[in-house]
Amino acid sequence: MMDKAEFTAAVLEAEPALYRVAKAMLRSEQDCADAAQQAILRAWEQLDTLRRPKYFKTWLTRILINECRAILRLRQRLAPYKQEQAECIPAPAADDHSDLYEALLSLDEKYRLPVVLFYLEGFKTREIAGLLGVPEGTVKSRLRTARELLRKDLEGACFA
Repeated sequence: MMDKAEFTAAVLEAEPALYRVAKAMLRSEQDCADAAQQAILRAWEQLDTLRRPKYFKTWLTRILINECRAILRLRQRLAPYKQEQAECIPAPAADDHSDLYEALLSLDEKYRLPVVLFYLEGFKTREIAGLLGVPEGTVKSRLRTARELLRKDLEGACFA
């Protein structure tokens, strides 16, 4: 089992990825902070359930996704007609590919989240399937559909 120092180091290493995953799901800065904090607390409380420390990041990401979904459920109950207008992932710098950023924002969450996990966080399709609770074929299909949607949305955009 991990000690406090190992846990802290592993959390600090995973923190940027946690933020990006939470932003992809929640869009709201405050909700992202709440979800990450709650996921880290829950991970510490359930640390004895982690079977293999080498899968800590995957395990913590699964906890985070569950926390994000709980926040989304609560948000739907509290304000079913209110839509958050915040951005999904950190805004790109002026010289970044803002067309790609906007296209990614336009994707439905079921396509956006696998894209973020696969391309930005480096998870394998098998790991994403476990995180999202769907078959691996579904993850591959969603990635393919997301690429097609992005390609259509970005036709004519010029990338340097």
